[in-house]
Amino acid sequence: MLARQCHHVYNQSVMKKMRLTPELAYDGLSVEKAIAKRRSERSFSGRTMSLAELSHILHYSSGVTDKRTGFRAAPSAGATYPIEVYPVTNNVEGLTRGIYRYLAASHELELVREGDFRHEMALAALGQRMLIEANVVLVLSAIFQRTQRRYQERAQRYILLEAGHIAQNACLVATSMGLGACAVGAFYDTDFNHVVGVDGREESVLYLVAVGKI
Repeated sequence: MLARQCHHVYNQSVMKKMRLTPELAYDGLSVEKAIAKRRSERSFSGRTMSLAELSHILHYSSGVTDKRTGFRAAPSAGATYPIEVYPVTNNVEGLTRGIYRYLAASHELELVREGDFRHEMALAALGQRMLIEANVVLVLSAIFQRTQRRYQERAQRYILLEAGHIAQNACLVATSMGLGACAVGAFYDTDFNHVVGVDGREESVLYLVAVGKI
C-alpha cells in the first residue's frame, strides 16, 4: 500500500497505562463556528497543554462516544476500527515525553517508548519544525487486516477515509478549544514507521496531526 516500508519493530513488552481524565466540562465553539475558524496552524507558543486538554482531543477525535454499542467519534467501515492513534507528547502537563498508544475502548494511554522524539519526527517529515514546537503530535497508523478481512480490495479506500475522519475531528476539536492544529501528510513512510516502532507491512503510519497552544 505504501511505497517505503520498515521492518523494525520496537520491543513493547513492558508498557505502562494511564487512565485519562473525563473530557473537559465546558462548551467550546459550535460545529459551524469551528469549521469556519479552522485553519492550518504551524506556529505554537510553547505553553504547556494540560492532560485534560489532550484527553478531550482524543475522546472527541477517536474515542468511544456510545458506551452501549462501542461506537466511536469517527465513522469506521463495519466498525472494524483499523486506525491506531499514537500521541507523541512534547509538552503535556503530567506526561513524560514519549510515544503513547491511545486505547479508545478504555480511554487510557499506554506508554510505548519514553523519550524526546521531536527532532526524529521533524527529520522524518522533511524538516517541518511544527512537529518540534507542537505540544503533541497525533500519529495515525493503520492495522490493515482489521478491515481487509471483511472488505478485501475495498479496504484500502475505507482505511484512508477513516484516517481523514479522525484527523478532521482532531482539527475541529482543537479549534473549538482555542488550540491550533495542522494535518501533515508529508513524511517519509519508512522513517516515521521507525520512529513509532511499527513494521510498515502489517501496520503503517498514514497521517499526522500536530496540535498545540497558539
